[in-house]
Amino acid sequence: MGDLAQLPPVMDIPLYAGSSHGSALWHNFTTVVTLSTVFRQQGTDPSQVTFRNLLTNIRNATPTTEDWKLLMSRTDSFLSMDQLSAFKGSMHLFATNRQASLHNLHMLKSLQIPIALSIAEHINNNGTSQIEDDQLEPAVLLCPGQRVMLTSNLWVLAGLVNGSLGKVVDIFYKYDVLPPQLPTFVVVNFIGPAWDSNNPTFLPIPPIQRGGRTQIPLKMAWALTIHKSQGMTLPKATIDIGTTERQGLTFTALSRVPSLMDLHISPAFSYDRYKRMQDNPHVNVRKNAETLLHSMEIP
Repeated sequence: MGDLAQLPPVMDIPLYAGSSHGSALWHNFTTVVTLSTVFRQQGTDPSQVTFRNLLTNIRNATPTTEDWKLLMSRTDSFLSMDQLSAFKGSMHLFATNRQASLHNLHMLKSLQIPIALSIAEHINNNGTSQIEDDQLEPAVLLCPGQRVMLTSNLWVLAGLVNGSLGKVVDIFYKYDVLPPQLPTFVVVNFIGPAWDSNNPTFLPIPPIQRGGRTQIPLKMAWALTIHKSQGMTLPKATIDIGTTERQGLTFTALSRVPSLMDLHISPAFSYDRYKRMQDNPHVNVRKNAETLLHSMEIP
């Protein structure tokens, strides 16, 4: 499993903190192998060591004023115009779905080209939604030049997995089919298996079915929630950690990039907001679970 200090499941609690069947399974573990080498922020120069130490302090919910001041050096007030311009196309991470959606819509409108609406098809037309249906969007906005994220594991061996990022190149429809009906496929510029020898990274993404819903497995991705970014490595990121701390939110957000220089924090946050990570009641529960795991580690 992943780092316990990251975000817990959406609208749920971690296995180690509950009393569910999953919790019973958790307590049956008797042997633990811990992978402790940090690869995303690797390097021996002082700046990298400082950044890793900062992230370790955040992970352990032990905020310091020195770490906070260092993070504030990556805010609008301290970055030059040239430094800020380097983040113009960076991924934006937000604490809430609403913030991410608003930013995505703003960026979509800024392209100033026609937008196609793709309405999902449903096997049952009674208006009800099944759990499997939610793996696909009920409505998707599409246009060339749009940054998108794949929302399904289409071809794992080729790297076409949930979370893959790309850019829409074109949208194809059958004869006499128009929006908001489903397109035949959307050509997306992904790094993946060759389909067009002249454009080997251009890949056709067709509609797929999950549960009772059929839809193009894409969503806008100029911005993501911090939760959705978990597990990703981003070359650069602009981050808004919001006003409310959840266990692992600040740590997950700030650890997506390889170095401090790859961070743009906007807006700036107060030290009072920063230190709220230590007040989360789940932190001690998580630390107790980690202590138990360490006691079962293979030397």
